[in-house]
Amino acid sequence: LSFALANRDPVMDHLLDTTTNNNNEERLNAKPLFWHIHKAGGTTLHDFLSLCLNLTVAAEVGIKEGHDQDQELTQVIIDERKYINVDTTTEEGIERAARLGFLDIHENVDIVISPLIIPAATNLFSDTKKGVMFSLLRHPVERAISLFYYLQRATWEPTYTEQLVNMTLMEYIQSDFMESNWMVRFLVGKPEGFIDEHELEAAKQILREKCWIGLQSNLADSIGRFGKLFQWNLNPKWDLCMEDLRAGKTRSNSNPMKKVVDPNSDEWLLLRQLNDLDMKLYHYAQHLYSNQGFLYFPEFQTPDFTT
Repeated sequence: LSFALANRDPVMDHLLDTTTNNNNEERLNAKPLFWHIHKAGGTTLHDFLSLCLNLTVAAEVGIKEGHDQDQELTQVIIDERKYINVDTTTEEGIERAARLGFLDIHENVDIVISPLIIPAATNLFSDTKKGVMFSLLRHPVERAISLFYYLQRATWEPTYTEQLVNMTLMEYIQSDFMESNWMVRFLVGKPEGFIDEHELEAAKQILREKCWIGLQSNLADSIGRFGKLFQWNLNPKWDLCMEDLRAGKTRSNSNPMKKVVDPNSDEWLLLRQLNDLDMKLYHYAQHLYSNQGFLYFPEFQTPDFTT
């Protein structure tokens, strides 16, 4: 197991460890790095932080309105929100941010959002300017189904293709568009090719040692934990933002065309098989969520996934 992380040094050394007693001051001096798993509550969290709490975010929005041509990094206002003029969701965008001196403007950033945890940790953080990794995870089969119905209508996405519009879910599952074990792959940096239990164990180690776990199924309590962790709950707007969140007054990429899929259906069973490693990782993350709750967040209701 140690070999898996050693292979990525100093990448993971750029992220604070969850299992050591790093003091609160050290964590508050580090920058939150949200590992964005698509269709797992990330858009809601993004809105919560940028629109409601008015935090300065490094994500993909910062290069809109021509800011990808900027030669210096600075804060920009886009859609009445504060962003750094970078794109932290692509390898090219991360490389540009690093080249233009992202580390030098750390104090101007409240949170970094990226699905690419290894490139982000490598290039946007350092031994002296560390990150604190946290994430929201979702049941892999539910996420895959949600992603399919989202991609069918997401004309604004660079990956949008009309080929998906008239596909059935089964046709999608059997097509080249279908992804498998996305979480394990992106945690260990193997988006393509063969992976097995070795990569799963490496992914488990990263979550265990480096990631504060949230669950899309427990969204409000998960965000409440993050608020305590990063002291966002000291923000004067925190209580009102949480009220709106619990009342469902947030933008999300909900899809009225999404169909309910029977857990006993062929589609569900096939998706489980295609994402067998992610299923194991998700169940492991549920255990971590429980353990972190008991140890660090006793004031929040914590489901017991340990049985």
